[in-house]
Amino acid sequence: MEEIKLEFTKLVKRVDVDKTGDFIRYDESKCDGCGLCTKVCSFNLWSLKEGKARLAPRYQELCLECAACWEICPMEAIDFSYPAGGTGVVIEHG
Repeated sequence: MEEIKLEFTKLVKRVDVDKTGDFIRYDESKCDGCGLCTKVCSFNLWSLKEGKARLAPRYQELCLECAACWEICPMEAIDFSYPAGGTGVVIEHG
């Protein structure tokens, strides 16, 4: 059976990325280093360093805005709000 590889970056279009602002806020003091955010992020925007989660500096350009990281964080260290209307990700296929 042939393996199918999806390239998520080709499935979405980004609109006015420079106007999205910080739609993910992270409070390191609340993070217990569980790593769940790293497991649910399709684009690997979260990593663990020195026992704390770290968000990629360019997340506004790459994030799918699914809010999975916010939803799964048991310590409520991640706060998510969708970018302003007309900015961010637009799904064009599917």
